[in-house]
Amino acid sequence: MKNRRNACLIVTLFLFLTGTVKAQGVVMEDVDLNKVGDIRSQLEKLNGTYSRPVRPGDELLRFLNKDKPGLSETALYWINFVRDSTDLIDGSLTFRDTVIVNPLFLPLVYQGGKVKNLAFGKTAPYKPQDPLKAFLPKPEVLPEYARKRAFEERMHQYFAANRPHYFRYTRQDMPKELIAPEPIRQEKVKELPVVTDKEAYRVEDMDAPVRFIPERRYWHSAFESAVHFSQNYFSPNWHKGGTSNLNLLTRNYLKYDYQKDKVQLTNEMELKISTYTAPKDTLRSHKIGEDVFCIHSNLGYRAFNKWYYTFDAEFRTQLFSNFQENSMMRMAALLSPISFNFGLGMKYELNKSFTKKHKRLSLALNMAPVSYTYMYSLMDDPAKLDLGRHGFKRDPETNEFQHRLSQFGSTVRADLTFNFDRNISWQSRVYYFTSFDRVVGEFENTLTMGISRFFSTRIYLHLRFDDGVAKKEDFDSYLQTNELLSFGFNYKW
Repeated sequence: MKNRRNACLIVTLFLFLTGTVKAQGVVMEDVDLNKVGDIRSQLEKLNGTYSRPVRPGDELLRFLNKDKPGLSETALYWINFVRDSTDLIDGSLTFRDTVIVNPLFLPLVYQGGKVKNLAFGKTAPYKPQDPLKAFLPKPEVLPEYARKRAFEERMHQYFAANRPHYFRYTRQDMPKELIAPEPIRQEKVKELPVVTDKEAYRVEDMDAPVRFIPERRYWHSAFESAVHFSQNYFSPNWHKGGTSNLNLLTRNYLKYDYQKDKVQLTNEMELKISTYTAPKDTLRSHKIGEDVFCIHSNLGYRAFNKWYYTFDAEFRTQLFSNFQENSMMRMAALLSPISFNFGLGMKYELNKSFTKKHKRLSLALNMAPVSYTYMYSLMDDPAKLDLGRHGFKRDPETNEFQHRLSQFGSTVRADLTFNFDRNISWQSRVYYFTSFDRVVGEFENTLTMGISRFFSTRIYLHLRFDDGVAKKEDFDSYLQTNELLSFGFNYKW
């Protein structure tokens, strides 16, 4: 019965909503449920006229939006800028949601300690005073930041002394546990588990790696080559006159040394040739100025510290023929003369480096108390070669120069190389030989100033003294001089 009544109520409510039953003056009676249609059919009748909304076309949208006011991009930017609350905070702050508040506007916290200027009454009630005057320091003494800090501290003391009831918290009420950030440390090298077969790999059966020992170099080489030239031109109508000339100088130097334990071997080879134009010579267009081919070897055995017992040998000659001016008389020719020098003695060697980069000093001093010099000339005709200028002696019987010469004596040789820096260097050589009746001395100096890696300027000075040669009528001296200033190509390794 109860279920039947509930069904009648639902049907009545449905008829009321659909207009079948009116709201007023309706008497609820039992209704035959078989004559009432189902709810689905009634909903279909109501939704029969429903249609899905259609999206308006572009023409209709243009008509509707025709009178809609628009804003420019600049206006929209400033509107958004004003409405953006994050721009109200200074951009120098770390977080946009962080607000720095003056401590005086926060709840007061009592830090403990003694309260200064504690007063329970007015000391001078008849004298009015500004309560904040004592808290403000002089502006000309403290900067702005110090003024603010001092004002905050004094106000805090003022509240502690005169308004203690403002303090609601103390230091003990603050949280003691602070969360400190922990640094994250990551190992640079991660140990990875290595899975091995213990039976297959045993430490006792494994051999140590072979020790690498670099091969020691006992031979050291060095090479230097230079080609320098100078040119001078005078026009035929030059007011002071003059002769045009061209000078060319080449020097090639090779060094190959050996050193092992106490044994030292030095090998040097030098080729130096200079030629120049000879406009005053009617027989030839050029002449040879300097022609030197030299091979020098020194074998030493270390005695102590930097001293060596040495055997020194030198071979010196020339390769080209050089004639006197307007004459067929040769001053020197191929292997004419040849000079051999042998000596036994001791050598002192010094190699020093300085704190300045590329600054080095190298000195080799060889002293041979026992020395032998032998000179020989392949060309023995005095009519073709001037043997007297080389120190050959005359035959007492024929009064002609001999083409052989043997001399015993002592020899001193010193070689110095001083590098001021990478581009400037000074090389010097001193040679002294005496047979106790003849003295031959040479002092050779070369100053090289590099402009770049391949170009340099060279100043060369060679002094030679030989009292065994015949003097010239126009130059009465045993001192010989050779000086040269040149510029050109230079290569070294």
